[in-house]
Amino acid sequence: MTAIEFAAVGLPFLMLVFGLFEFGLAFLVNRVLDNATLESARLIRTGQAHQSSFDAAAFKTDVCTNMTGILCQMSRLTIDVQTYSDFASLDDIPDLIDEDGELKEDTDFNIGAANDIIVARAVYRWPMFTSMLRTDAGDTGDMERLLFSTVIFRNEPFPW
Repeated sequence: MTAIEFAAVGLPFLMLVFGLFEFGLAFLVNRVLDNATLESARLIRTGQAHQSSFDAAAFKTDVCTNMTGILCQMSRLTIDVQTYSDFASLDDIPDLIDEDGELKEDTDFNIGAANDIIVARAVYRWPMFTSMLRTDAGDTGDMERLLFSTVIFRNEPFPW
């Protein structure tokens, strides 16, 4: 009798526990991505990226380094950095998802100049472990969730 009750209650309970664990882990990684994007964007805001001649690959590497090696794989990270002249222009930020629901791979990297408004975005394709049960294919259809991070700021008035 106990085995029958456990069979009826055990599977839903374990699915709930694994789902909560999966959600908590994805939330944690999203916060880590937010912090990594913020720390890397600080290099742009203060002008250090200008002095170091940062390109998209260097920025991506810095974001991944700030996420720690165990949580970040470069191939799963997409970055987009765009420059705007005023805050009213932010209404026209292009979407990072195309018409088919796929993540765009052709992104921009423009760190602007002093006093420019910068929008730095990072998207990380996080593998969902519970999706391996085939109950949910994730955001991409490949058992991955898309974790987004956006930082909007005005560059400091650096003299170079």
